[in-house]
Amino acid sequence: MALWVRTMLMTGPREEVEATAALHREHLRELRDRGKLRVAGEMGDREGFLEVFEAADRKEAEAIARSSPLVEEGLGAWMLRPWKDAEL
Repeated sequence: MALWVRTMLMTGPREEVEATAALHREHLRELRDRGKLRVAGEMGDREGFLEVFEAADRKEAEAIARSSPLVEEGLGAWMLRPWKDAEL
């Protein structure tokens, strides 16, 4: 499985973002429970999120990225990129 990183910056009204963020966190818990999520975190004061997750290919990665309630509600601008662990 390939690794992918999704960054999401919140662009919607703060009250709508805050109301939907709990559903986004549930989305992340579901990914974790399915063994897809490697790491996730929140940027700044609810400015956005960053997640690293597993997907078989770009099609699956985009489906996962689009399945966030924040994305579905149009409350954030997101970007998806392949992720490669650094060899240290």
